[in-house]
Amino acid sequence: MIDKVRHTIQEHGLIQAGDPVWVAVSGGVDSMVLLHVLQTLGHPCRVAHVDHGLRGEASDGDRAFVETHCAEHRLPFEVVRVDVKARAEATGESTQMAARALRRAWFHQLMERGPQKLATAHHADDAVETFFLGLIQGLGARGWGSIPVQKDGIIRPLIAVTREEILAYAREHDIRWREDATNTEEAYLRNRVRHELLPMLERWRPGTQRTIVRNVRLFGELDHLARAAGEDALNGIIPEADGTLRVPIERILGSTPLLVLHHLLRGQGFHPDRLDDMLQAMRDGRTGTRFPGEGLEVFVDRRTLVLAPQKPRPTWLITALDAVPAGTPISFVSCPVSGIGSDPSKAIAWLDADNLSFPLQLRPWRAGDRMRPEGLGGSKLISDILTDAKVPRDTKERTYVLADADRIIWLCGWRLAEGVKATPMSTNVLRVEWSGT
Repeated sequence: MIDKVRHTIQEHGLIQAGDPVWVAVSGGVDSMVLLHVLQTLGHPCRVAHVDHGLRGEASDGDRAFVETHCAEHRLPFEVVRVDVKARAEATGESTQMAARALRRAWFHQLMERGPQKLATAHHADDAVETFFLGLIQGLGARGWGSIPVQKDGIIRPLIAVTREEILAYAREHDIRWREDATNTEEAYLRNRVRHELLPMLERWRPGTQRTIVRNVRLFGELDHLARAAGEDALNGIIPEADGTLRVPIERILGSTPLLVLHHLLRGQGFHPDRLDDMLQAMRDGRTGTRFPGEGLEVFVDRRTLVLAPQKPRPTWLITALDAVPAGTPISFVSCPVSGIGSDPSKAIAWLDADNLSFPLQLRPWRAGDRMRPEGLGGSKLISDILTDAKVPRDTKERTYVLADADRIIWLCGWRLAEGVKATPMSTNVLRVEWSGT
């Protein structure tokens, strides 16, 4: 296995011989083996451990285990505790996505200090699982490449090594590790791919796992071809002063139209289904059809597909009732309890001031935003609330939310959150009026 890792490092230029490197170590078998292998190959290692705080005493045990190992082997050790739940609630991300974002942010902080490379223990089985997750959920911005062997300073020396080889290496070298119980929980789709789908394929045709590992590498190279097709479509096209691109439709509707669109719109917040809609709109000549994304709007012109940056909509911070910034399209007026509900306009909300926590923020709603609408008994995506209300697309784009540090209080003009509405029992009542469009 050592030779395989050495070959991967040399083939992809991950790190020069003898160079120091950060190693992300969770305490599991993969990362403990990675640490051992890199040390064996002569790389001075600095250990980085992220405590996600999601598993109670088990998380504390992982941190203590890694710290003790580093002390025994005189390895530099750094640890950070991140609040995954708070980020997930604030952004609407899944727990796994929130944890990943927080990890990567800290890893990049470490690399800025140096060494400038950080190794993670992703291996061949992880790449296969990620590929299947992409097939199930929609490849989108990830492309066909599964897990890259290196990106933005993060390197993956074990990417050609299987989980079976890692376990054999750990037993051969008497490497201790800790088991993560969440790796078997069926609530995570990745675990179901790992423990159900892939074993089933292996039973159907022994050797399938090795074949898929090879195919994932092939798809990674195909992803480079897809990017090249997208670059060809943009050849000679100069963005306008505001960044707008006008791509001739004939360049897109060639032999690989879907690949070209994937490249053009990678990372812009478009669901893969929308790409099919765009292609159909171009083929049908539906001039004027619009597709809003994250900071970008795509629309079909007569001969071109236009990619136009959307101007960011302003956000206002309200630190107190008597400190509403000038020009803010919302107003707060104290009123008696008897006034509750006297104006039935959807642009007016009656709030219990004692249930608000300043500062408040008035901002455009974002993809992934969630709130707990009054009377629902649970949370719901803002996008789903607007869809259920049959809000026109152009109105959706102009919709704002009023939020404090912990929650969305009001989807302005549409829904109040649970626990903020003024009642006859309220002491301090606010009449809040939204005047935006």
